[in-house]
Amino acid sequence: MSDSDTSALLKADRIFFNGSIVTMNEGEAAPPEAVAVRGEKIVFVGDLAEAEAQWKGNSTRMQDLRGECLLPGFIDAHGHMGGVGLQAMLANLLAEPDGKVASVEDVVGTLSAWAKTDVGKRSKWIIGMGYDDSLIGGHPTLEDLERVSDADGQNRPVLAVHQSAHLGVVNAEGLRLLGYDLGAPQPLEETVFDPAFDLAVSGLNPLDSAGLYAAGRKEYNGFGFTTAQDGGVKRPILDYLRGLQNSTGFLIDLAVYFKASELVTDADWDRLDVKDDYFRGMRLAGVKLVLDGSPQGRTAWLTEPYFVQPVPGKEDGYSGYRILSDEDANDKVYQAFRRNIQVIAHVNGDAAIDQFIAAVDAACQRLGEPNAVHRRPVAIHAQTARRDQIEAFARLGIIPSFFTMHTFYWGEWYRSTVLGGARAENISPTAWALENGLRYTAHHDAPVALANSIAILSSQVTRVTRTTSAGGGTVIGAEQRVSVRDALRSLTSNAAYQYFEEKTKGTIETGKLADLVVLSVDPLTLAEPENLKSWEDVRVVETIRRGTTRFGSGEVKESEAGPEVANLGALVQYHC
Repeated sequence: MSDSDTSALLKADRIFFNGSIVTMNEGEAAPPEAVAVRGEKIVFVGDLAEAEAQWKGNSTRMQDLRGECLLPGFIDAHGHMGGVGLQAMLANLLAEPDGKVASVEDVVGTLSAWAKTDVGKRSKWIIGMGYDDSLIGGHPTLEDLERVSDADGQNRPVLAVHQSAHLGVVNAEGLRLLGYDLGAPQPLEETVFDPAFDLAVSGLNPLDSAGLYAAGRKEYNGFGFTTAQDGGVKRPILDYLRGLQNSTGFLIDLAVYFKASELVTDADWDRLDVKDDYFRGMRLAGVKLVLDGSPQGRTAWLTEPYFVQPVPGKEDGYSGYRILSDEDANDKVYQAFRRNIQVIAHVNGDAAIDQFIAAVDAACQRLGEPNAVHRRPVAIHAQTARRDQIEAFARLGIIPSFFTMHTFYWGEWYRSTVLGGARAENISPTAWALENGLRYTAHHDAPVALANSIAILSSQVTRVTRTTSAGGGTVIGAEQRVSVRDALRSLTSNAAYQYFEEKTKGTIETGKLADLVVLSVDPLTLAEPENLKSWEDVRVVETIRRGTTRFGSGEVKESEAGPEVANLGALVQYHC
């Protein structure tokens, strides 16, 4: 190799300049002028003249940001990448702004139209995801779905999945295949709903379902995410992901959490191959507990009754219900802790949050530890966390990861129906978390919502609700709003900390991975950040993962075909 060849290898692949560079590095004196990348790493952050003098070679690409904003790549604190691909494939039952369903009639029409698509024709079930009963006048009925089946003319089973992914309605043929009585209460909820979802998904044609993770990855990258999560997989899909890992690998860092309900014996726990590092773009990062359901679907486990009682079939004073006994929850957390396995727990209602706090506390006491700070357990969603629970998070070292987009999607529903009063105003209590020194994160929980990073940010800063009226939404819980920089931390430095990856990700610093995102607007410069409209021009321009563009101009195309899957019945067996 010649001296010139050696010199070229020591130069940067590209240098970013002429834009806002938001490093999220708390220790910097002033924003840098340039960032240089070589291979998978950031090799320089500082003055442009110095960057050019040290790192510019004949093959270095000088990337002019033209006033746009360079940030650390966004990190998905909680989501379901396989489910994102699935959502993109099925009938879109979402309401505005993510879909066009505004009534039960729209649900019927959208399902009927999907049944005639190529994917729909190949599917054993007619399936749609994302209807919101709070916006369309209630849940579709069995009779509504029978109209879909009648129009199809093949007597196929039909499933309409609620946006929470905790509920769903099926038609008569679907009930028959499930072995459920024709008069079974609908919508089907939680553990009664899960078999319907699994059976319907397993009816997709393998030619269609084999590409779900590639489709999910592309959507994640399109929203600026360089690290993704698949939270709550069972053994068959973990084995499938291992196959993808060993064949094509992943073009995103995918952190996988195994569903703790699958772990019954010590041998089950010992079989888990949890890793700190990614191999070919994936690692098994820990386990996920599911302790309750959905507040918007009114199955979350609360300490006080729902503001408006759901009917029919619910007792007076209904407050949701638990998924695990206290004994089971305590044992699962302890088994994970004693093996140094990270635990994330789906906890929406404050009763479920109490249960998780107690389980973490019990495990610490049993292990003779003062707290779980070094274990970084995560309370996923934590929608209804009380102030005393936030204080307990701080005392025990529990990281809250808030589904802050609830303020937009269901803020008004919480006020009028789910919680009412102060409970509604304080959903996703980010300000309380900051007051207690917590490094909270925020997430999209896709496919419950789109993996929209900008929506996650704006929901924390504005807390403006969605509405169908022309006048726009209202602010819910103004005192819980946070600054733009705090919101950015929830997707970058704090999220890296949640994953134990703060040494390699989350900030733009020399030596860290070149995981970067370019935005059209620097969010820190937005005027009137409490105004939702100020976020409308913010879009993802480019996503760079480990130095390679995965979305935007210059995107590198690589195959993600992977092994064909004969049956994906376990693909999306998760609770969101």
